[in-house]
Amino acid sequence: MFDRIAPSYDLLNRVMTLRVDQRWRRRLVRDLALHSGQRLLDLCAGTMDVAAEARRQQPGACVLGADFSLPMLARGAKKTGLPAAQADALALPFPDRTFDAVTVAFGMRNLEALDRGLAELGRVLRPGGRLGVLEFFRPESQGSRLVHGAYNRLALPVLGRVLSPDPDAYRYLVASMERFASRPEFEEACWSAGFEGVRGETLFPGVCGLVVARRAGACPLPDEEAQG
Repeated sequence: MFDRIAPSYDLLNRVMTLRVDQRWRRRLVRDLALHSGQRLLDLCAGTMDVAAEARRQQPGACVLGADFSLPMLARGAKKTGLPAAQADALALPFPDRTFDAVTVAFGMRNLEALDRGLAELGRVLRPGGRLGVLEFFRPESQGSRLVHGAYNRLALPVLGRVLSPDPDAYRYLVASMERFASRPEFEEACWSAGFEGVRGETLFPGVCGLVVARRAGACPLPDEEAQG
């Protein structure tokens, strides 16, 4: 499915979010506080917008995009000039403790098993490494659910038919958002998977949330001590 929508993926993201998805990605990368020489894995990278933003914010970082869809990666690698690797998020082809940070933008809800996915992310992160997740979480309040549901069932299918060669893919998008965890539920899953310093924030009410966590095994950073 993702192979088929690769040609229209960037355009539809911009139209669906009125381009604010780019601002969300900037915030995701900024919250990871990358340093020169650190290694970042952008998982479920799609066309590698987050990887490109990471390189822009920290040119000295070693950035790798990984995704299951080769057509997505091919477009991303061509667009960004960054290295890319095909990978299954539930069985990553990387040794333990390889990365200083991992990002996942709008990809966690596509995993068949959330607990296994979080375990894999923890495995490839070094102790103290940071995980940043940007996602369309299931809305919590009744008002948000009503607005979110109306947009998903009325506007999104129309955009999919107009802009995408595979409108059925956007019916899947709606279903995946409705059955995924709420942000607090996802934060609890991170704690259960052994992450520490888990904190979340709503970036757009009823639509998008950001969760940042730290792999256990290192002292918290100063900003986390202040929050704790």
